[in-house]
Amino acid sequence: MTSSSREFVAALEGLSDCFQKEQRGLFRDLKITPIQFFVLRWLSKDPAANMSTLAGLLGVRPQTVTPIVDALEASGWLRRTRSLEDRRESLLVLTPRGKRLLASFRAAFFERMDRAVAEATSSALRTSAQVLRVATAALLRDLERRKAPRSKRS
Repeated sequence: MTSSSREFVAALEGLSDCFQKEQRGLFRDLKITPIQFFVLRWLSKDPAANMSTLAGLLGVRPQTVTPIVDALEASGWLRRTRSLEDRRESLLVLTPRGKRLLASFRAAFFERMDRAVAEATSSALRTSAQVLRVATAALLRDLERRKAPRSKRS
């Protein structure tokens, strides 16, 4: 690792710590737990979501996610529906209220981050965004490569 990449990663780590602190404040303001937010955000990206997939994603047994989903459903942020293919399967669907909650969170977070980077030049922001996109793409490629079956890796 070069000194430049070490410096970048250290700065990114500091930013990540600040992100987490900002998010915790927003979670308190919106009266949602971090795990509930994670589930809602995941649901916004996965329309085929179900209890089993959620349990696998969290690395827990399906019965462990039931109280989380119950609380989200009671708050009106998601709803369960039965799968048409397998009546035993519960699909998880983000409600309009859940979508509004995520939009509120995103707007508040972006507004705070916009203030945080206000002193940076447009050029510096564009360069930083490009570096983050390159790093993201490389990490995603690595993840996909690790997920690929061993027979296809050869």
